[in-house]
Amino acid sequence: MEPELEAGPVLDDAAAADAGSEAAAPSGGVQPGRDRARQPGRTGAASAADAGVSARSSSPAGEARAGRGRLVVAVALVDEARRVLAARRTSPSAYAGMWEFPGGKVEPGEDELAALARECREELDVQIEVGPVLGQVDLASPGWRLRVWIGRIRAGMPRAVEGGELRWLSAAELDDVSWLPADLPLVESLRQRLADPEPMAFGAG
Repeated sequence: MEPELEAGPVLDDAAAADAGSEAAAPSGGVQPGRDRARQPGRTGAASAADAGVSARSSSPAGEARAGRGRLVVAVALVDEARRVLAARRTSPSAYAGMWEFPGGKVEPGEDELAALARECREELDVQIEVGPVLGQVDLASPGWRLRVWIGRIRAGMPRAVEGGELRWLSAAELDDVSWLPADLPLVESLRQRLADPEPMAFGAG
């Protein structure tokens, strides 16, 4: 049985903290880890039900039925020109061609920022530095949630390690690609951040 995952309301930094997040970024850059993590879906519930699959790799059926939640982490990587890096999915077929923020599932016992760094290493071959939380959305499966940070590349040149495509998008280009439904509310939050002339803070929560 596949979990049904959809976006819920976006939580800002304070709300995410009140909801029990440990989302404050460290005072320095985040170093990548290794072991590849499978990722749960980030799609609307209706599309997930219609397709019979989730946009990210599904959780075990027993876990979904029991309602034991998991955290999915992702990052909106911003460059000096205030463009954000988007990744194009190649699978599953129902979501191939849709775009998302790079990231993946936090494994049991794994620190959320360590998981984010590991995913960026495995998906993009880069080291990252994390800034403030962009927002958080609840997913349709009980307890599942997606948390996204703003970040930047600390070392390396991003490449699509597992295939697919990467694009740097300006605020004006965010609507040029088809985003996964769960990412859309966070895209809107990001649009406002990119339009803000104030410098983005990194290396602090």
